[in-house]
Amino acid sequence: MDNKEPAEKMRSKKNAREQGETLKEHGDGEAEKYGGSKPGPHAEGGEACEGCRASGKKGEGENHEGCSGACLEEKISSLSGQLLRLQAEFDNYKKRTAKEKDALSTQSEAKVMLRLLPIYEELGMAEEEAKKVKDAAVREGIVIVLSKLRLAFSKEGLQEMELEGRKFDPFRHETAMREDSDLPEGTIVRVIQNGYLFKGEMLRHAIVSVSSGKRPEQQKEEKNSG
Repeated sequence: MDNKEPAEKMRSKKNAREQGETLKEHGDGEAEKYGGSKPGPHAEGGEACEGCRASGKKGEGENHEGCSGACLEEKISSLSGQLLRLQAEFDNYKKRTAKEKDALSTQSEAKVMLRLLPIYEELGMAEEEAKKVKDAAVREGIVIVLSKLRLAFSKEGLQEMELEGRKFDPFRHETAMREDSDLPEGTIVRVIQNGYLFKGEMLRHAIVSVSSGKRPEQQKEEKNSG
């Protein structure tokens, strides 16, 4: 009796070792065949999905078996929402980068145009001088060439401000002086330096003289005469 019991224990241990080696060789899939179980997404205290909670089932296994497709539908809905959000974010990114690229391009062009402003202004003076040439053919040829050059600047987006008689705008104009005039107070009387816009944006502020209104004695005279 004493010899039989140790022999049975030895056979039991041997069978356990063989079964353990078999489980290691075949992996998780075979473990379930031999009585083992692979932990599902809700195992070890994991939170059940909404479909599982609604159906009152645990939803064991990778595919949430027992959910009747509720988990799969929930997963598809979640992935679809993520995809839509990523698509919207990517569209916003493309629009933002395109806008920044255009802004950088315009800034670079504006810097070049600012350097060319003296040449543009000299073209206007050259036109006035060309009109004094006695030879009509030469005069006309020079004026045409200069006009085309000035037009090229305009097509690129350069715009000269209209100043005289306009109301003073501190965002576009700089005041060099104030002087009495018959024009209303705050009206531009004289242009000291022309101002320019480039593609609708400020390129160079105009320097102007602004009316301070009529002199007090003039106002009194007008009042008395009236």
